[in-house]
Amino acid sequence: MFSGRDSVYADQDVMPIPDCFRFLPLLALVGLSNSPLPAQEKLFPPDAVVNVTLAPYNARPEPGVDNTAALQRAITENVGSGRVLFFPAGTYAISNTLVAKNLKGLWQAHLTLQGQGRDQTILRLMDHTSGFGDPAQPKAMLMTGSLQEKGDSADGGGNKAFRNNIFDLTVDTGSGNPGAMGIEYAVSNQGAIKNVTIRSGDGLGVAGIALLRRIPGPGLIKNVAVEGFEVGVDVGEMEYGITLEDVTVQGQHTAGIRVSENLLYIRHLKSVNRVPAILVTKRNGALVLLDSQLTGGAADQPALDCSGSLLLRNVTTAGYREAAVRCHGTDVAGPDYAQYFYPAVKGPNGPTGALSPIAMALLPVEETPEFWNANPADWVAVGPRLTNEPDDTAAIQRAIDSGKGTVYLPNNRTYFLSDTVVVRGKVRQILGLGSEVSLGAAKVPFGDREHPRPLIRIDPTDSPTVFFEGIFFNAQYPGEALFENNSPATVVIKQCLGWVGSEGQRRAYRNTAQATGRVFLEDDSLPGWTFTKQKVWARQFNPENPDGDGITPQVANEGGHLWVLGFKTEGPAPFLSTTAGGSTELLGAYNYVSATAADHVPANAVPYVVADSTAALTFISDNFRDNDYAVYIRETQDGQVQERKGSDLWPRDGSPHDRSFVVPLYRSGPKAGN
Repeated sequence: MFSGRDSVYADQDVMPIPDCFRFLPLLALVGLSNSPLPAQEKLFPPDAVVNVTLAPYNARPEPGVDNTAALQRAITENVGSGRVLFFPAGTYAISNTLVAKNLKGLWQAHLTLQGQGRDQTILRLMDHTSGFGDPAQPKAMLMTGSLQEKGDSADGGGNKAFRNNIFDLTVDTGSGNPGAMGIEYAVSNQGAIKNVTIRSGDGLGVAGIALLRRIPGPGLIKNVAVEGFEVGVDVGEMEYGITLEDVTVQGQHTAGIRVSENLLYIRHLKSVNRVPAILVTKRNGALVLLDSQLTGGAADQPALDCSGSLLLRNVTTAGYREAAVRCHGTDVAGPDYAQYFYPAVKGPNGPTGALSPIAMALLPVEETPEFWNANPADWVAVGPRLTNEPDDTAAIQRAIDSGKGTVYLPNNRTYFLSDTVVVRGKVRQILGLGSEVSLGAAKVPFGDREHPRPLIRIDPTDSPTVFFEGIFFNAQYPGEALFENNSPATVVIKQCLGWVGSEGQRRAYRNTAQATGRVFLEDDSLPGWTFTKQKVWARQFNPENPDGDGITPQVANEGGHLWVLGFKTEGPAPFLSTTAGGSTELLGAYNYVSATAADHVPANAVPYVVADSTAALTFISDNFRDNDYAVYIRETQDGQVQERKGSDLWPRDGSPHDRSFVVPLYRSGPKAGN
């Protein structure tokens, strides 16, 4: 039996009408948002999850029952394992913060809280709870954390908050708790809050989602609604960027979203507020906002007040003053904005913004397909090894070839491979559930760097779309590629991350000529992607490669169409190349130039390469070293070369001495520039 009630999930595959074509400077994106997607139940076989209502935790979603101790025990005993903590339908009352700490009292990452559905599973703070009454000393209902080692912060912030996920539930701060925050979120490289509602019972509270501890991001917030609080989503620090899509904020008292120095990449935001929908409070802050609706405003209020860099596209406002956007103290005529960017040109008093009557998107946007298999008879677990089988290669292949639509890896062991597994037949969905897939001692089959072998080959299947979700890879040999796509099907890769390759050779994905379908990436942190003549849409995409060879691009678009919302790199350039007639639209990126294994960046490497192709690029680079790339963008068209050096780019903090740069929007072409 599955854990919970029956439900229905279906493919969702939507293609909005594309924008017109063009480009402009700086960071900011968001989208045309309606209400959050409809609630859908998720149910699991018993061995796929840790059910918090069963022994030994025995949580009881019943009136009058305080579940704090039971839920904290479940978190404490499982955090760090990657296992999914499943909350069946019901309301779970709590009276204290649930924290991601282990049995030693230390912060840990790799925590996934999974509800049955955002309208079915509710975590509710009891009314008038002690400790949640003072807004000057805010206290969260839920706190994820970064792996705490010697020298790390005691508050759970840090850059090791990997795989922290909250899915398909509602967080309710109750009434009479004005000092409450819903989720105090720490996330690094891969992690998401998805299909979640955060609400205040009386509208009071400090923040729905707070990312104010040390260096949050990258991470994804998708299909989320925040109701009430002073601030809906509050983001601090300078690194490393948060991607938001299909987010609704309403009923806030100070701002729907506030960011100080970090980077936000937003698409499909809907704000219903009398106060500003978004505040960017410091010069280093950056906002990309696409296809969004900012409504309900007061006539004396701006919808958006930005002190940092900004890119707006297809943003409408209602109720606010006509000049609904204020940027660096200057009012920008509205109330609607086809496209606006800052900084744009250098005037006598410094940079100014530019307003365009035409939206200038380069590529159409398609939504990530969604699927959940509601038929328990169509699920199969990867079973045990048979006698004389040295690893799990054959067991995984048996599950794939079983004729079932969903294959899952119970998170009760590490799965070791010594050869390629082939996805084929009736399989439609492979769920890792946070399990680790490792090459172990398989150096011989995966050690030939000149002839890399795939861990997973995707051959033609009976399904038009194949999904891979929640897999952690530990594959550290130079002759490997995680995914080789040899199928005409659409491929979706979500919430996957891990260690890939060695000796500077890191390959997460490549495709053959048979791979004619679309590719969707969402919340993935894996290095080394080569797309050959494919159409690809990526959200919260982190291909960082700290010890790359300085020759191979972290992402290569060879003759395809690549659209990216939220991108983060570490390691040597090239970061992204577009060649062979390809088209790339990069909407918001954080390039951590300082984070390379070598003492110096490669002398001749260029972060962004465009060769006989088209690209629109929006990014920020941060560099705290005394050496830098000589050229940031090199574009070659019909043998003619144009380059953009650091001295050609806008300094992030406005100082001429800053070695961190902002490119609001660079558009390739005969008169390429920003």
